[in-house]
Amino acid sequence: MKKLDLTPKQAKFVDKYLEVSNATVAYRYAYDCSRMKDNSVRRMAQEMLKHPKVNAEIERRIKVSAQTSEITKRQVLDELKNILEANIADYVYFDGCYIRFKSFDELTEKQLKAIESIKQTKHGIELKLHGKSWTIERICKMLGFDAPVKQDIKLDEDSVKLIVGMKVE
Repeated sequence: MKKLDLTPKQAKFVDKYLEVSNATVAYRYAYDCSRMKDNSVRRMAQEMLKHPKVNAEIERRIKVSAQTSEITKRQVLDELKNILEANIADYVYFDGCYIRFKSFDELTEKQLKAIESIKQTKHGIELKLHGKSWTIERICKMLGFDAPVKQDIKLDEDSVKLIVGMKVE
């Protein structure tokens, strides 16, 4: 896929969009929106995403980035799996009265990867694992479980009139 000739503002939009993944922010960055309403900016940003050259350049750069990245989708999924399988009980000993943390050399590499932070608080040491809800959402998105499902619904003329609020005669 060859690089497309974009206007300087379109190129600026593409750069910012790839950085922040937000078309409205990218549009405000590339264009003067000082006299535009928020809805107009959002609409123009969405139109910019649909522009054939802009859309093709975004897809081209994503593809190039994926090809040159040393990180594979499988590696990302493996890391997310470590978080998903983490269980706080694997990090502590409990004797019925006291909780004691296991030492790092007792934890597996997978368990260590699931730790988000460890800090000293006024009440003792706090161990925080990465969030499972976010992890599940990310896995579902990567595997396409959350992809929209296209449904064809056929309505007769009377049903359409009812939905639109017209009287059926």
